[in-house]
Amino acid sequence: MEKNNPTPAAQVDESEDILAKARANKKTIMWLSIAAFVIIIGAFVWILVAQSGSRKADELAARADAAAGDSIALALYQQAAEAGYKSGHRAAAEAAIRLYQDGKYEEAIKYLDKASLDDKIAAAGVYTLKGDCYVNLEKYSDAISCYKKAVSKADKNPEIVPFILVKEANVYRAQADYAAEAKCYKTIIDEYPTYARGISTDIKKYYQRALAASQAK
Repeated sequence: MEKNNPTPAAQVDESEDILAKARANKKTIMWLSIAAFVIIIGAFVWILVAQSGSRKADELAARADAAAGDSIALALYQQAAEAGYKSGHRAAAEAAIRLYQDGKYEEAIKYLDKASLDDKIAAAGVYTLKGDCYVNLEKYSDAISCYKKAVSKADKNPEIVPFILVKEANVYRAQADYAAEAKCYKTIIDEYPTYARGISTDIKKYYQRALAASQAK
């Protein structure tokens, strides 16, 4: 007797459903694989570009550091600043210093805006120099704003903060804001007595002068 085992219709439907799901999953897996490949390639390209850009900035900054003349160093620092990255930010600050020394204050400010430095003292230096640029441009309100940011960045450094406060006090005096000037000197006397004792300038004398002027107004 011939053995006959016909496949039930339900089993056929189930098999077709499994095959359909398998084909669908295969497409999903393929697209996920493509997407992952694109992401990996994109990340790899970004790393290569970043490394390349960083190397360029590093090389230009190193050449600028070793340059014999200020004009050559400035040109190289400016190129490194455009390349960006950590060395580029330092190069921007170096370029700004030279531009400031040449009396090119507005151009110096543009490079200081490019200089984003992680070190607190270096960042305080950037804002201080920017404030000095604004003083020379007679933009006193902008100078005060920069000096305040510099003080904040310096984070109570006993050498840097009082140095900046003296600059700030001088700007207030130029604005005839003697009360604010006196406040700067009082902060130095109260919070940084070692600095006040260690410099030749008599901070207390300047404080008393500013206080007298504020009371006379």
